[in-house]
Amino acid sequence: MVRIIYKDMKRAIIIALFVLLPFMGSSQSASSSINALWESAGNLYSVGKFDEALVQYQEIAKSGYVSEPLLYNIANCYFKQKHWGKSILYYERALKLNPGSNDTQNNLKLAKEFTIDKIEELPEFILRTWIRDLNYMLSSNEWTYISLLFFALTALLLLNFRYGPSSTVRKISFFASMLSLLIGVILTLFAWSQRSSYNRRDTAIVMMPVSTVRSSPDGSGNTLFILHEGTKVEMIEQLGNWKRIELADGRQGWISAADLEVI
Repeated sequence: MVRIIYKDMKRAIIIALFVLLPFMGSSQSASSSINALWESAGNLYSVGKFDEALVQYQEIAKSGYVSEPLLYNIANCYFKQKHWGKSILYYERALKLNPGSNDTQNNLKLAKEFTIDKIEELPEFILRTWIRDLNYMLSSNEWTYISLLFFALTALLLLNFRYGPSSTVRKISFFASMLSLLIGVILTLFAWSQRSSYNRRDTAIVMMPVSTVRSSPDGSGNTLFILHEGTKVEMIEQLGNWKRIELADGRQGWISAADLEVI
């Protein structure tokens, strides 16, 4: 009986290997292809062939590979070609993956210097700014791992509370476990907040050289103001081919959806 089971297991493993090997080989081939494109694009960029480097970086993106360095490099290529709207779009996308990247933040700030619209942001409550800055000190994955450590510590402290050698130790263990649990919950909220921000699709960049913002979602609405390429907007509502947007200074209006590209 044992021999029969062993033979069945051996046969199942062999079949599984035959099924998985083509996928493993395909994955390795795709990885080597991406690496080759990445190296080639970097070489082209270093000698000033930004348009050719951009084509190869976009080929990597089309393969399904997405990362902050890839989006950052695409943005740099557009920046070198003076396509300010596209460069801002990809810097913003890179920041969604890594909000703490100083290089991306600095390049985004530089790209915005070449845009026409200079919009003053409404002042933000200082406590909210501090919490956001603290949140983005680490990635969502890192906050998740740390929160799991605190939850594990909470479980250990509760065990010590239950089986501690004295009432003093049990009291200390109980209050420490509550503190550990609270920290774990806060860090989990940090991770959730980052994930939620990344998945949001409510911001966009104006891609047209000149775009009219109207009072109603149709071409006959009154012109409220004009926006130019590279301006970031928040999308509030959509009606047909029009989106109601809000600027950082609080102004709102309707703009053609074709004039925007979602971050």
